[in-house]
Amino acid sequence: MLAVPEAPATPSRFGLLGLALLGLVTWALSHRYAGIFHDAGLYTLQALAHLRPESLSADVFLKFGSQDRFTVFSPLYAAMSRLAGVEPAAAWLTLVFQIAFLLGAWALARAVLPASLALLGVAVLLAIPGDYGAGRVFTCIEPFLTPRMAAEALVLFGLAAALRQVGSPALAWAIPAALLIAAALFHPIMATAGVCALYWLHVGERKPALATALAIAAFALAALALSVMQSGQWGRFDPEWLALVRDRSPYLFLDHWQLDDWSRLAVAAATLLIGAGVLPDGGARTLSRTAVVVSLGGIAMTWIACDLLHLVLFTQLQPWRWQWLGTVAAALLLPATIHILWSGKTAGRTTALLLLSAWIFASNPYALAAALAALAAQRFVHRLKPDEARWVLLGAVGMLVLASVWRLASNFEFTDAHYLDPSIPLWIRRAMSFSHDGAAPAAIIALAWWLAVSRRFRPGLMVLAALAGAVCVALLPQTVGSWTAREFSAQRVAQFTGLRRHIPERGEVFWPESPVAVWMLLGRPSYLSVIQTSGMVFSRGTALEMKRRAALLGAAIGPSAFMSWTPAGSAMALSPQQLMSACDARVFDFLVTSADLGRDPVANLPAASNAGGRSLRLYRCKAAG
Repeated sequence: MLAVPEAPATPSRFGLLGLALLGLVTWALSHRYAGIFHDAGLYTLQALAHLRPESLSADVFLKFGSQDRFTVFSPLYAAMSRLAGVEPAAAWLTLVFQIAFLLGAWALARAVLPASLALLGVAVLLAIPGDYGAGRVFTCIEPFLTPRMAAEALVLFGLAAALRQVGSPALAWAIPAALLIAAALFHPIMATAGVCALYWLHVGERKPALATALAIAAFALAALALSVMQSGQWGRFDPEWLALVRDRSPYLFLDHWQLDDWSRLAVAAATLLIGAGVLPDGGARTLSRTAVVVSLGGIAMTWIACDLLHLVLFTQLQPWRWQWLGTVAAALLLPATIHILWSGKTAGRTTALLLLSAWIFASNPYALAAALAALAAQRFVHRLKPDEARWVLLGAVGMLVLASVWRLASNFEFTDAHYLDPSIPLWIRRAMSFSHDGAAPAAIIALAWWLAVSRRFRPGLMVLAALAGAVCVALLPQTVGSWTAREFSAQRVAQFTGLRRHIPERGEVFWPESPVAVWMLLGRPSYLSVIQTSGMVFSRGTALEMKRRAALLGAAIGPSAFMSWTPAGSAMALSPQQLMSACDARVFDFLVTSADLGRDPVANLPAASNAGGRSLRLYRCKAAG
């Protein structure tokens, strides 16, 4: 094992100020608030259903059962919406959850690391995208409102408390257990990773063989019991429901994962496995072991219970999501791991260079190769002759250079600056695109951290701090604007009063251009949209009803437009002919569109009266009663 070097000094107050400014810049560029977007639309529907149960409880996403049954988040969101409005409540809760998540990460890092390395670990976590799972569907720090970040924050606080209690009497674990229970009340799926981690800390660290045997036995018994049940909510998927879930949410099954998805897992797992071998005995090494056991255990459980046995309960629990804890722990422990490796001889430095290369490559075949090479270097390089080890070290240097050049070239060549909001100044869009992968912000923060702890290059730190302060000021209008923007303002809601007057409270509306607006502006159930079909795994009744509805619209819109993973977003651009055909099917009550269908609408909203900038028409598609 490598000798443990002395921990770097804690940065001075001026150094902390510089790091804080760089952290703010990174946060503003990488985690810009996205509004009622992605899953935030569904969580907003669930909150609105608590405010308007007479109408929105009839929405197809809710009427057969949904995730709302398993969380206290919706009533909390509804209560805040009643006080402040839906969009302000969403923005404030997102900000609070992001802050809580970062504070939880700091508490966890500080429980196992000295302050200086814990600070750098949190900075790395803030800089990286934090993607986990397949298709970049989920990230650790989300720019929109879900209860996932709240649950993650509580898990991190709970594990921080637990790591301070390792070896203590059982009663001392009451606080960690209470925090994990609170996390489960927000989001049981995310909290399960914490429950497994607490089990390993309490049992596995003392008797790993026994803990592993007990966990395997419990899983086997549960899988066996569920397998012999009839198909349904507590048994196995029947073929029809399974096909619907596979088509709409293939990321739930490992056989859909691509090489990039496995590469992200490999980078985090390699970091934790290396950390488990080189970090000093105590909390940091324990956290490495725990996080990698939970992450890889979740993957194994997913493969057996979901891919092979098709068990409903385990597929709903999505144990592959436990990878989020491994991603967080790997980011927090990366600086300490690199610090120890670099203090060693040729083998340690070779491993450090390859591990950094894997993080820079991030998610592609090169990242997977670099991660595996780092594991091999830690295992075998110290056995080589000195001359052979130096050649391997030179190869690792070449890998790091290649990774850095590749990353820079990719950021310049494949910029998404032109696909971001055009109202944002171009230089900010370019900076957002360039910093999205986290490599550049992490490198700049690491440089500032080194300047701050070395205290020999104060002028360089002053320059970085001044630049960071200037960029913070320049980003302020755009950052504040993103957090205060209101797509569904009270004024705009009021403009739709005339349209709402013609729609019964439980009248179903099809608004393909803006399905979230059906709930936000009209306060009525949506007939069908892409965003609604994402929750079919939680209810067979919902899945079959959505399949039926999509089939009824089949003459106008192919069912795959709603029921497959191919659509890029929730909004649909349909031709007037498709809209007329959908309305003539007479399967929903009203259609809202900006298109002129050549028939008299029930009501219309002129462009001059619509804050959205377009005229809208309300067509009746089914006879009243």
